Amino acid sequence: MSSLKQLSSNIYQWSEFSNEKKINFNGYYVSCLSESVIIDPPFISDDGISELKKLIKERSNSSLKAIMLTNVNHDRMCLKFKEIFNVPVYIHENDASALGFHADHTFCSDEVVFCGFKVIHLSNQKSPGECAFYLKDEKKMFIGDALIGRVPGELNLLPPEMFSDINLAVKSLKVLSNYDFDDLLLGDGESIIGNGKKALEKFSLNYPNT
Repeated sequence: MSSLKQLSSNIYQWSEFSNEKKINFNGYYVSCLSESVIIDPPFISDDGISELKKLIKERSNSSLKAIMLTNVNHDRMCLKFKEIFNVPVYIHENDASALGFHADHTFCSDEVVFCGFKVIHLSNQKSPGECAFYLKDEKKMFIGDALIGRVPGELNLLPPEMFSDINLAVKSLKVLSNYDFDDLLLGDGESIIGNGKKALEKFSLNYPNT
C-alpha cells in the first residue's frame, strides 16, 4: 500500500497517526510553477521515503526548493528530510528562535515564496509564527495548527489551554475568509476537499462575537 495519497495532479499527502492526540499528522509534497516544496513533514517509513524520492525524480522539471513549516511545532521529521533531500528549511520569522535548530531562512506575512505560495500570518495562535500557505491559482489553503479536522468535513480548534486568549485566536482566523479557496489542507486531521470555504464559514458561525 502506498504511503503517498494523491490529492490532485500536483499535491501528495502522507500521514502519521498520533496515538497521543488520536489524530493524523499530515505532510505534503506540492509541485507548481516548475518548483516543488515539502510542507510540515511527519514521520514516514523507509518505503515511503523511497516513494517520495521516486516522485521527486519523476518531477525533475519541478525542482525541490524547500521544506516549509506552518509553525515551530511541525518540525517533526524536518531535519531528517533536510538531510535526505539536501534542501533548506523555511519558517516564519516569529517562530525561528523557538526552533530546536537553526532555520536556513525565514519568511514574513504576505510574502510570496516557492510555488507561488502566499504566507498568511495568523496571530495569537499556539505559536507566535503560525501561518497558512495559500495557492491562489489552485484555490488551496494549507493550515498547520490554527484549525484542525477531528471530524471529517468540519473544522475544530486545538484545546483552549493551548491559547493565551482563544477569542483573539479565533478573531485572527477571519483573515482567511478574504481568500478564494476550495480545499483546506490541514496539518492535523482530515483535510477538506471541495468545500473548504463553506466549512470555514460554518466554523465561524460558532464564534459570532469574535
